[in-house]
Amino acid sequence: MEHDSAHTQLDDVSVTKTVADVDGGRRFVSLAVETHGPDAVAVSISDPVPATETLTGRDRRAGDGTFSGGRLAIEGAVEPGESATVGYLVEGPGESVVSNPTVDEVVPLSGDDESLATPTVRWVSADGDTTVLDVTTASVPGRTEASLPLVSIPDDTTADATDAARDVAIGLVLSPTNGDAAIRTVLRASRRGHPVLVTYSGLDEGAEPLDTLASLGAIVLSPPSRRSSQAELNRLLSRTARERGSPGIILQTRDCPRIDYDRTSAAFERADYEVVAIPEQWSVARDTPTVVVGIPAYNAADSIADVVDRAAAFADEVVVVDDGSRDATADRAREAGATVVAHDWNQGYGGALKTLFREAADRDAAHLVVVDADGQHDPADIPILVETQDRADADIVIGSRYVGDRQSKIPFVRSLGLAVINDLTNLSLGKLRPSGWVRDTQSGYRAYNRRALRSLAGDQTLGNNMGASTDILYHAHRNRLSVAEVGTTISYDVENSSTQGSLSHGLDLVRNIVWTVEYGRPLLIVGIPGTITTLLGVSVVLLLLVQYVETGALYPVQLGTAIMFAIGGTLLCVTALMMHVLNGHPTMKRLGQ
Repeated sequence: MEHDSAHTQLDDVSVTKTVADVDGGRRFVSLAVETHGPDAVAVSISDPVPATETLTGRDRRAGDGTFSGGRLAIEGAVEPGESATVGYLVEGPGESVVSNPTVDEVVPLSGDDESLATPTVRWVSADGDTTVLDVTTASVPGRTEASLPLVSIPDDTTADATDAARDVAIGLVLSPTNGDAAIRTVLRASRRGHPVLVTYSGLDEGAEPLDTLASLGAIVLSPPSRRSSQAELNRLLSRTARERGSPGIILQTRDCPRIDYDRTSAAFERADYEVVAIPEQWSVARDTPTVVVGIPAYNAADSIADVVDRAAAFADEVVVVDDGSRDATADRAREAGATVVAHDWNQGYGGALKTLFREAADRDAAHLVVVDADGQHDPADIPILVETQDRADADIVIGSRYVGDRQSKIPFVRSLGLAVINDLTNLSLGKLRPSGWVRDTQSGYRAYNRRALRSLAGDQTLGNNMGASTDILYHAHRNRLSVAEVGTTISYDVENSSTQGSLSHGLDLVRNIVWTVEYGRPLLIVGIPGTITTLLGVSVVLLLLVQYVETGALYPVQLGTAIMFAIGGTLLCVTALMMHVLNGHPTMKRLGQ
């Protein structure tokens, strides 16, 4: 016997609740949600279950009354003009089952979202304890209509909120631009039993999107300040997860894409406590890889296997270039699962990079992320570099030690050397204002997109030594490749962190910068000194001649020196003009491409 229906409406959304008898004294309760507006919406519904009724499964499993005398909190999505239905089975006297459900929240969504196709259902007891219930698509006993989403009772009917609280937490930062994606993240995470921690940036306390996420079960945290950086907000989320007893936290990236929970869980097994979420779109079947991680390696047998293992969770393929190593670097990289390209002899860091560019371009990879073989770079930051590249549409993204507040503990001498090299590099690029500088010109932790890879793979002018990092920036400047930076941390407490001494490395970089600028900007580097020298020589010659006319005294040594200065300066000016003209010749331009 089918009972009378109950009906509830809020805004353009209506909910119709019906109860029908099935076999053995059980009743099937269905909630049909329909929207009459023009947009898809996320809907939150509360449906009370009397203390006289007990939720059951299709196999009549009911438990000991845990799921009686509370309510079902249901979240899902409804497309415009369509009806979405979810049902559950109860057993009991059948009195007061047809109580009105409550529409708690209606949130407009932009576009389709498959993550909401199956609703999220939580049991909220009279004491406020919460349990996430499974939802399966199944036929209902005694019913003839097509299959529909049906609440499934978990095997452990004594589960309570503490079970979910012990799971890995999901942390996200809500911004004015990611509201819809944040809702989807909360709904999917809750359905999997993950507690969700939310803080915010660019929003006022009590803003409507925050209330919406809180109503969906997220824990909202106030940021330390209105100007808190992304890193500070992530630290707040991580600290709160520790305080709540979570075994770890998965940090969503800014755009809140759908999380690939399988790949992220695999990455989490290699992390200490927190890991950045890997988006599901990376795992979409493609003819070409999305992310290739490249590792230049030279005599790195002690560390390469661990680096490959940690990077593999974030990559479709890990490619190691064994640059003529004399140890077992290649063998250990292969054993760890990497594709190894071996050089017959040591070609240098730049030579290994050029091989990586060609390998990634041949694979038509969407992103190549280069990390060091010594373990200084944390592969867990790879999703941040890739997301920044996609969001900013940047051809090259540099993992910087000087952006944001993620300051690496750089040794003092190295810090001074880096400061000099960074300044010289930016000045040689013609960047006179610090606001437009590349902050970390020597970081090897970089992501390259397809355009950058194709351009760099064909550049024969890139050097083979450690100055290749600077050469790449010169290449980007010449070819108008965009460069962005994102904060990262580089560890200096690893063994064998460099195959070249700091002093020789610095001298190589300075020589590389001077050589590049000399040939790239001859009027600046050669022409100006030549002009100054010429003017100085001519001035002294004129001064000595005037003195000779007035006094009759001639100083041949000084006069000869001044004449040499004038001639030398003139030659420098002529050289600068010739170099400038040659640089503008089509043949020279083709060589520089």
